[in-house]
Amino acid sequence: MIEFYKKHEQIIKYLFFGVLTTVVGWAVYFGVLFGMKAAMSIPVEDTSSAKYLVAYTTAQVVQWVAAVLFAFFVDRKWVFTKADKDSSVVCQLGVFAGGRVLTFLLDYGVTYFGAIALAALFPWASRIALLGRDFNANEIAAKLVSAVIVIIGNYFFSKLLVFKEKRERNEEK
Repeated sequence: MIEFYKKHEQIIKYLFFGVLTTVVGWAVYFGVLFGMKAAMSIPVEDTSSAKYLVAYTTAQVVQWVAAVLFAFFVDRKWVFTKADKDSSVVCQLGVFAGGRVLTFLLDYGVTYFGAIALAALFPWASRIALLGRDFNANEIAAKLVSAVIVIIGNYFFSKLLVFKEKRERNEEK
């Protein structure tokens, strides 16, 4: 087991912190989304009105900022430990955030259009009571699918472009 961990340490750490980043992001996303839906009187089953789109977009943007900041610092400190530390934090954060814009757009599209598609396929899941609260299971399912795609995409972007190991950078010069 220890040998397996050592062989795959970076991926294991990335998955662990990726899940934590997802939890942080989802807490922010669903907190903002549910809060705005309540404040704007948006029905639970609504995933396509203009008011929903405003709440959804706001939740996605706030989630993105929180997740990018959290992920950058944990990835830099605990995941990509062999990365070139000579690069400035500001420069690395800029490249990191730039790459995360691409996966933000992917997350935005998969979640939004996924929720609409799932609502068309499974209209009965547009209102599910859980823990004394109504949820839209289609919305949550689309967000879950999106999270898997985004975590994989972010790993490769971070490993290949942001947190390159020092010797890889020197070979490029």
